[in-house]
Amino acid sequence: MDKSELLEYLDQYESANSDDVARALNVTYSVAAMALLRLVRQDLVTRYKHPEHHVYVYELTPKGEARLAYLLETEFDDD
Repeated sequence: MDKSELLEYLDQYESANSDDVARALNVTYSVAAMALLRLVRQDLVTRYKHPEHHVYVYELTPKGEARLAYLLETEFDDD
């Protein structure tokens, strides 16, 4: 799983928790949780605690959307 895959997933589903990401990208929970935390620290993703389920939910920030657009653009430029 790389940064662009994770950002694309969050862009597609708008919000997700670590379990959702782990299942979708076929990685362990701890790998997904650490990757999401790194994105939070880079201000590419924001997180909040779900009021009913008491898990963190992650969403792209405007900076994350811009980074995803950049990564996708450079990905296509390499072809």
